[in-house]
Amino acid sequence: MFGLGGTTGYRALAARLLLPAILLLVPTPSAANIFGTDDRRDIAPEDGLSGIGTIVCEGTTRRPTAALVTLPGTVPGRDVIATVAHAFLGSNGQRLEACEFWPGADASLSAPIAFLETGTLNPEGNWHNDWAVGVLDRRLPGHLSRLVPRALDAREAELKRRNPAHFLLVGHNGERGPLQVSERCGPVAKTGSDLNRFDARVFNHDCDMMPGWSGGPLVLKENGTDYLIAVNSTEVNAITHISGRPYNGRMNPNTAVRVDGVFLETLQRLLKSGAPGSASGCLVASMGGMPALPC
Repeated sequence: MFGLGGTTGYRALAARLLLPAILLLVPTPSAANIFGTDDRRDIAPEDGLSGIGTIVCEGTTRRPTAALVTLPGTVPGRDVIATVAHAFLGSNGQRLEACEFWPGADASLSAPIAFLETGTLNPEGNWHNDWAVGVLDRRLPGHLSRLVPRALDAREAELKRRNPAHFLLVGHNGERGPLQVSERCGPVAKTGSDLNRFDARVFNHDCDMMPGWSGGPLVLKENGTDYLIAVNSTEVNAITHISGRPYNGRMNPNTAVRVDGVFLETLQRLLKSGAPGSASGCLVASMGGMPALPC
């Protein structure tokens, strides 16, 4: 997960702010290290999530998660995936090259990522824009599932969860193991003690996860459609997470970058028109309607 490998920026600030509170906590038993009873399980065929997989890049053993996406009524010539920007950054902060998408973590279905557009190349200091949209070099088999991007604000998410709606998060533990799903969870209301309490660009969520769930889709299942509403970005309580202590609401929560604004616009544009006719294989989105810049 983003935040464990870095040494500066948001993670360092969070650690300094949270350490006094951590020292005052008294651990209680926790099977999942985060939210008590562990509700993670391996994905089953009946979940209909076959289009979720891993990103594999040269020069790293990390395996972030990504998901195929689609727009109803469109069948582009190439597939598009949604994930996080930090999936493409190495331990030295340089952009990783030669990356592929493996649906279901299956190497036999691998497809190179031919074009990439990201919200930032500096997620440490710009973590709320930690999203990425990749265009594959071809269209993958049609039987693979694809998520529909959908903008959902915090109030809508809260009302749907009370309804109740069916939210879930997909990812995998560490850098190995099968893809898993965490259910009975979803977006949660922010509190005044959350470090991101003023930031509407991310959802806080209470889905169980471990390092390796970066880029995993936060999914809303509604009326027979699976919607992508956010991509998993940062983990809860990095310090206590490692030591095995349970979740404490006074600390920074799990976060997922919402599908909204430039992120949603980029998904829609690349799904409709494909990669731009540019010699650059990577662009960084610009705010305020300005053209994206080369990575």
